[in-house]
Order: sequence, then structure tokens, then C-alpha cells
Amino acid sequence: MRHTLLLVALVGCVTAASENQPPTSDVSAAPAAKVYKKTVYSDPYHIDDRYMSMRGPWGQQQVDLLDSGEPELLWITAYETHVVDLDGKRISQEWMCHANLDIDAGEYQEVFDTNLPISGRLFTLSQGQQRIEFPEGWGLPIVNGQELTLTTQVLNLNIDDPDKKVKHEVTIEFKRDKELTSPMKPMFQGAVQGFKALGDARYYGVKPEDDPDGDHGPGCEVGAPAVDGDVDYDRYGQEFSAHWKVTPGPETNTTLVTEFLGLPYDTKAHYIAVHLHPFAESLRLIDRTTGETVYYAEVENSSDRIGLDRVEYLHSEEGIQLYKGHDYELVSRYNNTSDKDADSMAVMYMYMDELNFEKPDLKKAAAIFEAREAPVKPEDAAM
Repeated sequence: MRHTLLLVALVGCVTAASENQPPTSDVSAAPAAKVYKKTVYSDPYHIDDRYMSMRGPWGQQQVDLLDSGEPELLWITAYETHVVDLDGKRISQEWMCHANLDIDAGEYQEVFDTNLPISGRLFTLSQGQQRIEFPEGWGLPIVNGQELTLTTQVLNLNIDDPDKKVKHEVTIEFKRDKELTSPMKPMFQGAVQGFKALGDARYYGVKPEDDPDGDHGPGCEVGAPAVDGDVDYDRYGQEFSAHWKVTPGPETNTTLVTEFLGLPYDTKAHYIAVHLHPFAESLRLIDRTTGETVYYAEVENSSDRIGLDRVEYLHSEEGIQLYKGHDYELVSRYNNTSDKDADSMAVMYMYMDELNFEKPDLKKAAAIFEAREAPVKPEDAAM
């Protein structure tokens, strides 16, 4: 995004959410670990105009789950966001663009000594879904002290000349590993994303000359970015846009996402969150190797305004099987019922079993964090 940075203040608190007592019939079992809540608020955003997606007022802030700062293994189990008024009362989600929680991918790999293809995006919530909650027993592992960056943004697709001040309220739920009475099931986050082709590109991660017969199936349709200069590149330097224009009428776009997903091994997805923009109808992930639909999410658009009321998501203890050696494609359907161009995205955020997880060395993590925060000596800066 190309915007002027708006500084925001963090207001946070950590509370114990629930004890999750075991069934009374099992008197020998120990209580489950507490679930903690970290709630943060953005500074107020003044909405005084119409804003398309990713063009409204926005801000960033750093989040620490525990105030101690001491490295400690934590397990994120849920993430929630709401737009509120200045008194903290929850109001219509029509003002919500998104709330992203990011982590430094390189630092995460170093702390956990892993080569997992971490994207750095832990969560995204937007119109149609305000909460992600993993199946009981699963979680995303992080170490307290890792840099978490919260980015929140608002939009206004419907009202001319508004004069409204709102904030984002974001809550992160987590458990402390040292309080667990049974091990958590670790997950990692991967994503598949739709693209529109720019120029001669068709398949993300595949050169056109390597697929003269179109064996990869339908490729990305040629389109235009929603914001000038908003261009993504694959490893061959081919140009795509992940945030593209949808002209009035229906549109179906197919993207080969095998390389983008980059599975390190066969695994299962236990939660899938879907990110779409208004006028979306559905998003489908297809296993091209078998021809089967892996997951299909439908969308409920608002009946009285431009916006999304509900986007389907996957929440499954059994999980959906994914294979490292298979090809996958993502198919988005939009139907722009307005008379103007709209903007669009199409992403599935997939939370999958981490099969090679080992608890991190907390002393090593502390050293990594200390090196990150150490001041640069003048002689080093000159080198």
C-alpha cells in the first residue's frame, strides 16, 4: 500500500478469559490452561469521504502479548476485530476494510529454527468475518518478544460526505505453554492468492514457453490493477496484480497457486479464512491433480448497500488433506452489479498441521531479540 503513515497509539490489556473446566464426570482431569486476551485499539480514524478498499485512513502499531518482555512460548488460538465508536460501542462492519496481524518471517524462522515458508501474515479479517477461532487444541506458536505488527484500515463505499470517527478494536487470544495440561497441536499459516495477469503472463511461477499446450488449465485473465503501480512479480519477473479492477458484470478468474502455497510436505488444513471484496460470489480451491474441489466458500453480499455480510470459512478438527506433489488452482467469482469499476482480491489463509515442530530455545530467542534491539555503533553505521 502506498499511503502516508498514520501513527497510532496502543491501548492494551491482558485478561484471563476462561478456565475451561473439564466435565464434572471426570474428576481426575486437571483444568485446561487459561485463555488470555490481549485487546488493543487503534487511534480514531476520521471518515470524511468515500474510500474504496485499501484507500481509506489506516495505521500501524506494535503489539506485545505479555508485558513482561521475557521470551516465553505462547499459542495463539483466536483473533477478532470490530469497528467501534469513540465510546467503544461496536458499530456496523461496513466501515471495516481490514485488520492484519503480521510477524517478521525471517525472525520467526530463526527463532523456531525452521525452513517453513512463513509469509509473515498471521491473520487478516475483513468484511464478512470478524473472528477466527481454531479448533480446540490447535494453535499458532510464537515466542513472546517477537515483533507483531497490527495494521488496521477503514473504508466507506456507500455514504457521501460522512463525518464519522471510529476505531478498530482487536483481540488476540492465546495460551501460555508453561500452563498447559496437555500439548497443543502446532499449525503454520500458508496462503493461496488470486492474481490478474498483466502483459503476457498467464500462470504464476510458470513461463509461457514452458506450457505451450496450456496443460496447466485456465490461466489468470488479463486485467488491470485497482491502484496504478500495484504490481506483483513471480520468480520469472512476470507481472501480476493481487488487487485488481472488476468491471461491471460477472467475472471468473483462475490462478495457478501451487508455487505460491509452497507446501513443504503433505499436511491437513484445519482452518481456512477467506478474504474477498464486495461483489464477490465465491472462492474455490481445486486440486488439479485429482480434479476435486478442496474447499468452496460462498459469500453473502449486503442487500441494502455495497458490502459483505458473511464469508464462509473452514473450521475442522478432521481437516482437509493437502499434498506437496499436487497442483492447485484458485477460482474466484465476482459479479459487479454496479455501473462502475470495483476492486477485488481473492485469498485463502490456510492454517495447517506443522509436522516437524520443536519447541524453541528461549535463550537463543532472547539473544536474537537483544541483537535486534541493540543500538548501532557509529563506526558500524559507517561501514
